Amino acid sequence: MRRTVLIPALCLLAAFALSACSPAAPGGQGSEALSPVGPGTPAFLDDIGRPLRELKAEQPSGEVGIRLDGFPDHAAACFGEPGAEYASYFFGTQSGDAEKAMDECAPQLKCAGFVTTAGVLFPDMEDEMSFEDFFSLLGVDEYEYFGDDENTITAEGWLRFQYRGMEVLINTNEAAAGGGWDFTGTELVKRDAPASIADPELSAANQDLADAVMFD
Repeated sequence: MRRTVLIPALCLLAAFALSACSPAAPGGQGSEALSPVGPGTPAFLDDIGRPLRELKAEQPSGEVGIRLDGFPDHAAACFGEPGAEYASYFFGTQSGDAEKAMDECAPQLKCAGFVTTAGVLFPDMEDEMSFEDFFSLLGVDEYEYFGDDENTITAEGWLRFQYRGMEVLINTNEAAAGGGWDFTGTELVKRDAPASIADPELSAANQDLADAVMFD
């Protein structure tokens, strides 16, 4: 199992940027590398690639919202039922009117992934697992762990790896009593850890659509 630690923040941001700049697949259906949903995989992953307008029609009580827990470097524009265990993810935002973009671009925006927790995304995992056991369960050989370093302050304590052709991020930090997160350096993944999964091609296509509206 290959493990990369203490990646400088600039490298992390560059990696995210490269992922976001990947060209969309023909028809906007996302990466051809996506594997079909199988045993032990949440059925909601089937919604990846579906238009926001279609999801809104099926979930009339669903709400557009901005989530802060799925990514280390940006907030997430999402749609889902209030109180649900997961929310459909469409694009990232640090500023601008994301809700305006979600409204005006609903016919074109497609579900690029989900913001959820590790246990919902990987239901076969135990309440708490070492990195070695967790990645062995998933069949993942390579991952990146961003440690406690002045150059990784934005992402310290986060894991990043590829799974079924998508990018997964998991926050392994402990929730702080006064809000925010405390880096512990303990190499454990817990079921309630904030997590996200996203298709880079769909994310990039959505981001282009949203940016044209958010800052108009």
